[in-house]
Amino acid sequence: MKKCLLVINRLSGRSSKINCERLRRAIESAGYSLTPFDINSPSDEWSADGFDLTVACGGDGTLSRALNACSKAGCDLVYFGCATFNECAKSRSDPRSPHGLVRLREYASANGRVFGYVAAAGTFTPLGYSVPARKKQRLGVLAYLLRVLREFRVCNIGASVTADGERFDGVFSLIMTINSERCFGFRFNRLHRDGDGKLQLLLIKSTGRDSVPHRAALFFPLFRSFFVGFSGEHRGKRVTFLSAEDVHISLAAPCDFDVDGEKERLDGEIVISVKTPENRVYIANSDMLT
Repeated sequence: MKKCLLVINRLSGRSSKINCERLRRAIESAGYSLTPFDINSPSDEWSADGFDLTVACGGDGTLSRALNACSKAGCDLVYFGCATFNECAKSRSDPRSPHGLVRLREYASANGRVFGYVAAAGTFTPLGYSVPARKKQRLGVLAYLLRVLREFRVCNIGASVTADGERFDGVFSLIMTINSERCFGFRFNRLHRDGDGKLQLLLIKSTGRDSVPHRAALFFPLFRSFFVGFSGEHRGKRVTFLSAEDVHISLAAPCDFDVDGEKERLDGEIVISVKTPENRVYIANSDMLT
């Protein structure tokens, strides 16, 4: 009998609404023997080794870990978004699809680590990993909004960024690679196309040292990028937004990145590209969980 690992992140914002019995029956009726695993602490680790299928329920960080674990093990993956934002699930799920499943045809990777939708550093990016799980469970999206002002600062990231051979040098307040139409709740990336082999690069140059006047100056390119969005590629004095198959980032100093809502310290050369999964990966409609 084929074996299935069921991973439920109990720290995710909507995990309490999961109908575990319905999920168990669906998995077993498909001919799998079930092994459950609950994540109750950020330090809890799991492996997909030895399983034919992993069903993962959680947020974007859960998906990121599942993508990497299942890719390494050659295990198929079905993911249900049951957290606060679920950016990847909202971008790709389709309730009209057969059985509520949409196959993920591509994902991106940073130095070999797979990510579902974003790898970014700079202004506002700590929001993805700095909000405590208990606050997300209690307050939902409000937990992030209450922290917005604390994370609004001018960052200064010295870097050289090359996108398909086109080079950009400077000091940036935001460096973002995104393989989704949405991030931070904003559906701003109208260049995203599933399966086209490309991701998008957003660069926002620093306005200077972190101060009130420089934060005010930074607000306008941030507003232009996330509230207005882009219908095509843009190369401006302060903002660059374009599509690329490969992005190389050379950092002048170590920097904290938000990779699908998890903090990762990166340094030196970062190679980001789009890959086709060798295993089968499906994004499921979360309505099937309740």
